[in-house]
Order: sequence, then C-alpha cells, then structure tokens
Amino acid sequence: MKYRYFFALFVLAAGLVAPEAQAQYYYSYSRRGDAGLYTRLELGPSFFQDGRLSGFGGPAGNPVDYDAGYSANAALGFEFNKYVGADFEFGAVGAEIKSVPGFFSHNTSVDNLPFLANLTLSYPIPHTLVVPYIGAGAGGSLTTFNTDGFGNNSVVVSGSESDVVFAWQAFAGLRLKLSNQMSIGIGYKYYATGNPSFSYPPAFPGPGIENFSLGFDGVRTHSVLLTFQFKF
Repeated sequence: MKYRYFFALFVLAAGLVAPEAQAQYYYSYSRRGDAGLYTRLELGPSFFQDGRLSGFGGPAGNPVDYDAGYSANAALGFEFNKYVGADFEFGAVGAEIKSVPGFFSHNTSVDNLPFLANLTLSYPIPHTLVVPYIGAGAGGSLTTFNTDGFGNNSVVVSGSESDVVFAWQAFAGLRLKLSNQMSIGIGYKYYATGNPSFSYPPAFPGPGIENFSLGFDGVRTHSVLLTFQFKF
C-alpha cells in the first residue's frame, strides 16, 4: 500500500534525531523557552466515508465505496507559548475506489495533496510528560483522479486529471515529551474537501467535440496518526 513508503520516510526522519532523546529524565517545558520554531511529521491509515459520483458526462448520483487509505503530512510552525502554536502543513491523503454501482473501476484512486494553515491549542499537564492538544486548519487541496479504466457500457476514461478545491480539518491527540525538543504521540484527524471535477479530452478531437467531465463529492476522512514533533 502507498502508506508503507511514507512510513519508511517517517521512521528515517525520526531516526536522524532520536539519539538526542533522554527519556529517563524529566524535562521542564520552559527550559529552552516556550516560544520557537517546530516541525511535525504524521503518518497513519485513513478511512474514507462513502462518497458520491456527482457527474459522469451529466448528472449522476451513484454511491462511491473506498478502500482504506493513507495519510502522511509534514508541518513547519511557530509556538507562541506553551499553549498556542500555528503552522503550515502539506501532505498526501488518498485511497483506491472499491466500487461504484453501475460502473467498472480498474486501479482507480482519488488522491489529495492538502496545503493548510493550522492553529493548535496545547495544555502540558503539570509534573508529567503528557501534552493533550486540539486544533483546526483550512486551506486547499490538489485533488487528483487516477485510473487505468473507469466507466460504464458507454464511456471509459483513463489517465490522471486534477482539480484544486477548498479543504479543512480538525484534529486532537496526545504527545509524550521525550525531551525539551522532541515528542511523539498519537492523534485523530478529520479531513474534508470541496467537490472536485475532472475534464478528460476526447479520444478523437474534432470541431464541436467537447471534453468529457466527471465529478465527485468531496472526500471525508478519519485518520489515526503517529506523530513526531521537533522544536528547534
């Protein structure tokens, strides 16, 4: 699955800085100051809610069932203090289409490349290494429809087409501080996009022949993410 490759990158990035951790000691969160730059990596499975094929050369309303997918994200941000942080996040969220009644689908997926601005609220629990957090973000997503063959008895499309749509997310989780600089954790993220549409050129272009269009309802996903955060 695609997320295995993101997992390998995640482990490699974490391994480059993990030797600095000294988990046997308690670190004061304010030892190096509360404010500062940080980076965050996230990786985990993503579960897509059932969607809808909104158009296929005209209005449609067929339900869309997705396989389990993946979510991999990276962010760079700034902590104003130990309670409030803001960052810019980019990543990838995608899944293959399992079935659409009335249509056949061969190696067909919907992939999103989100770019979002987030606000995170944290509360370090006194005298512990645990930091609960919640947050939300908004921005856009480059949504790509990839297929080796998707269609019905009349029309088949293949190849990749993309659209840029609005996207937003809400998230919550727990981080465990390994040191003043590093933490690991687990989180939940709800991610949603606007409705993308895709336009495929005709196989035999000619006067009066228009592109073939299809569209989907925006994705709604639930992700469980392993996180690694490093404060500079």
